[in-house]
Amino acid sequence: MAERKAAWEQVGEDFKALGRQVKQHYDQRPRSERPEAPDGGGQQAADRRKADEALEKLRDSLEQAFSALGDAVRDPQVGEQTRKAAGSLSDALNATFAEASERFKKK
Repeated sequence: MAERKAAWEQVGEDFKALGRQVKQHYDQRPRSERPEAPDGGGQQAADRRKADEALEKLRDSLEQAFSALGDAVRDPQVGEQTRKAAGSLSDALNATFAEASERFKKK
């Protein structure tokens, strides 16, 4: 059981490190300048402007996130961390299944 617990703790640490690397790439992306919405009359125009601004911010955020992910994928350090995280996940799954197999054999 200690082996399984340690393996899953390693998975958590490796994926945290991978997440930090991807976040670092995201944070390095420049924020795009957002134009001011044109003035319009009435509450309906103001609501539409707010909705348009929210959608534009969402689009910009998604674009930055995917660009950062693309940059991260091309970064050799991130590639190495991804391989390490995947390896520790595999090790943890193997340890978990081995432990479960032992429990079933005892019953």
